[in-house]
Amino acid sequence: MGATTRFGLRFPELTDAPNGPAQLGTVASDVDTWLSRAYRCTSSTRPTGVPDDFIIRESDTGDMYVWTGSAWAQITGAVSGGGGSGSAIGTVSTTYTATSAQPIPNNADTTVAFGVDAVTNSAVTKSTSGAGHKFTLTQTRLWVVTATVRFVENGTGGRMVELKAGSTTLAKMGFDSSATNPFTGNVSCARRLASGTQITVAAWQNSGGSLALEPSSGNFVHIDIAGI
Repeated sequence: MGATTRFGLRFPELTDAPNGPAQLGTVASDVDTWLSRAYRCTSSTRPTGVPDDFIIRESDTGDMYVWTGSAWAQITGAVSGGGGSGSAIGTVSTTYTATSAQPIPNNADTTVAFGVDAVTNSAVTKSTSGAGHKFTLTQTRLWVVTATVRFVENGTGGRMVELKAGSTTLAKMGFDSSATNPFTGNVSCARRLASGTQITVAAWQNSGGSLALEPSSGNFVHIDIAGI
């Protein structure tokens, strides 16, 4: 028997012995396995020549797309929740915190470390980057990233906190005064970011010497990354 190139649906050929019930049963069985299923491919092997409303699921990203007639429109992503097993369609939520008083040297951008994996998800991977950590997004989504960084009390110089995607600044805040209160920087951004984007948080100060962060068991130094 022959088979279609995309779905592998078998059909009788002229060289096959006539057997209508068996051959139609084979076709029906093949079709039945594809009913209510998305077509499986990878992000680099999406099918071509498909009709409008054709739905695919990428095995390497977990994302689902529908063909609009001119482009692939993302429906949603398939993710694992809370660091556990299994998968579900929906949002992504991760939280990483710091519990150690990381020293920030004078007059130098320093990548902030978030050593505690409070809530994890396969859509975000953490790795070291300089003195701190970077977070790689494994899915293309609308991402909401919020980071809080607190410096200990010091009355000299300024402070700065910067949220970055690669070399691109997403958000930045700081101050330059002689206030002696601890400085807490909160930076956030909601933006559609591509799979492979690397997120970091940089801290800077110019007090004249090293100045530590004040994590307070992660309450004052943390990053929250959510994908919609």
